[in-house]
Amino acid sequence: MPTVIAKALDFINAMDTTVAVPHSMDESTAKGIFKYLKEIGVQVSAEDITARGTSEGWNPEFTKKVVGWADKIASDERVVIKNPEYFSSYMQEQLSALV
Repeated sequence: MPTVIAKALDFINAMDTTVAVPHSMDESTAKGIFKYLKEIGVQVSAEDITARGTSEGWNPEFTKKVVGWADKIASDERVVIKNPEYFSSYMQEQLSALV
């Protein structure tokens, strides 16, 4: 797994991954991460997300939601990011430095 994807999943792993339904702030952050990765030419696979979720003990429903968002963004489906400010410039800098 490329380092940039591992770092992106580190950001997601810092969320409350024990819940079935992510907090809206976490949802916005995750969607922002996937959208930004796509913009910089990085594709995150469902397998990468699922493997991380399994190894870190994420709630299976949480993992399924995260995979769904990544898949929608990868296939250019419309995704609403209610609070785009939660995907911070710090995260952008950290991810772009690894590409």
